Amino acid sequence: MAIEAWFANPAANQWFDFGQGRQSLPMHALRAMLLGGRHYLRVFGEAPRAEACGLVAVNDVTHPFASGSFWVLRDPLCHARPGITCDASVCILREVFKQYGLRSVSAWAVECNVRSQRLLTRVGFRRIGLQRYCHRLDGQYVGRILYDLVPAELDDGRWTSCSA
Repeated sequence: MAIEAWFANPAANQWFDFGQGRQSLPMHALRAMLLGGRHYLRVFGEAPRAEACGLVAVNDVTHPFASGSFWVLRDPLCHARPGITCDASVCILREVFKQYGLRSVSAWAVECNVRSQRLLTRVGFRRIGLQRYCHRLDGQYVGRILYDLVPAELDDGRWTSCSA
């Protein structure tokens, strides 16, 4: 399964934190997320090709404070049209805001991961801070840039490519 290989790839999983220092996500944990009802995950790709390009997710969609946490995993070897990850991100965020009534979604990007920062900004996330020296990368501790998004900032008229 392609998704399992993505999570096993150190070049990809170095950017994650699945709790207690875990940067990879075993398939049984992913299956539990899919079945648990607290997480909203979508695999995305390009039609008519059958292969997936990535996974977009919002964790804790049933949180009592109507907030969630957004993340993306993209296959670095998948050659797809520019903007596909952004479009998939906007679509899932629209879905969780509408379906679960979320009022805010947070995200973070390692401070040296410029691609993730660009994606979050393009989607509409607003930078809200920096958590310093909290992410281990290549044996050193680096910071995470913190972001949040509210429904009005997502649906400001920029996005028309997905149906929600």
